[in-house]
Amino acid sequence: MSKSLVYDTTLEINMSNLVSNLTYFRSLLSPKTKIMVMVKAFSYGLGTYEVAKLLEENKVDYLGVANIYEGIELRNAGIHLPIMVMKPEIDSFNLMVEFQLTPAIFSIHALNKLMVTLAAEKRYNSKNPYIISIKLDTGMHRLGFDEHEIEELIQDLKQHTNLKIESIFSHLVATDEEKHDEFTQQQIELFNKMADSISKEFNYHMDRHILNSNGIIRFNAAQMDMVRLGIGLYGVSSELASQRKLLSVSSLKSKIAQLKNIKKGETVGYNRNGLATKDLITATIPVGYADGLNRKLGNGNWQMIVNGKKVSTIGNVCMDMVMIDVTNVPCKEGDEVFVFSENNSIAEMAKCIHTIPYEILTAYSPRVKRIFVKK
Repeated sequence: MSKSLVYDTTLEINMSNLVSNLTYFRSLLSPKTKIMVMVKAFSYGLGTYEVAKLLEENKVDYLGVANIYEGIELRNAGIHLPIMVMKPEIDSFNLMVEFQLTPAIFSIHALNKLMVTLAAEKRYNSKNPYIISIKLDTGMHRLGFDEHEIEELIQDLKQHTNLKIESIFSHLVATDEEKHDEFTQQQIELFNKMADSISKEFNYHMDRHILNSNGIIRFNAAQMDMVRLGIGLYGVSSELASQRKLLSVSSLKSKIAQLKNIKKGETVGYNRNGLATKDLITATIPVGYADGLNRKLGNGNWQMIVNGKKVSTIGNVCMDMVMIDVTNVPCKEGDEVFVFSENNSIAEMAKCIHTIPYEILTAYSPRVKRIFVKK
């Protein structure tokens, strides 16, 4: 008898579909345009190492993470691709250097902290410089150098010949909303103006990148030297024509733990919110808000799929479980339940609770077993 744990609730990731989505985005780009793929936040909840390894095998140019910890995890897992850290912890720049990570430098303060760290690193000099990227603020107003800070930045950089700027980048605010297209174009123009001011002061090439997933689709002319592919790789686009070409990458599956006969007038779940207006059969599913299932999806606000039919939640979502109404669906304990899948997608789920697919995916906790398949 096998002693390995068989999980009732799993997040299944279709790696073949992920590669298909990567191929689609590549088809929109010039062969010379590099691709950075964002694998921050546990690769948008899907599994950092497994996704990163697949991307390395498929020869993307760069990986992007949020912080130093995520970068170190990838290095310890054997990933050799260049890795950019979007918001490095400036008091841990020594680890950036040790693990050969590329910091996004977004302020003079961060640059000065890096130089203090590099002062102890004799291996970096004008012939063997340490690689950095410069982030510019063109309208997000989150991180990055403002236009009036560029002259000071240039003067500081010129003093440090042990640094080399590998890329200059910025972050577009609203590529998924047509009403903001004029602002997006203004961002692109400002970015090029600021990047020109920097690059003309140095005698080497600096890659430029500003496009995200929806930017690749809607502002393709601004692909520059590199693009940053994020949610699109995982099968989500706000642009309908592209969404039809993308494949679903993830499915959240569980199993019926128990069936219960509920009499008319009885209630289901906490606070007695699940009122039976007639005799019902409910199924208890072992996935709850501690797993990442948003509480707003309870009380009939979401439908799961049991034996090919959609059934609604009933009562509040619990920490570890949720109940569904299976009165009209032949089923038994142990039957498979699709919490979300290609036929009831995370995009639909996001609309139900007025959020975005990013939040849905990244909310699923590590206790939900990730299963990687190729189909």
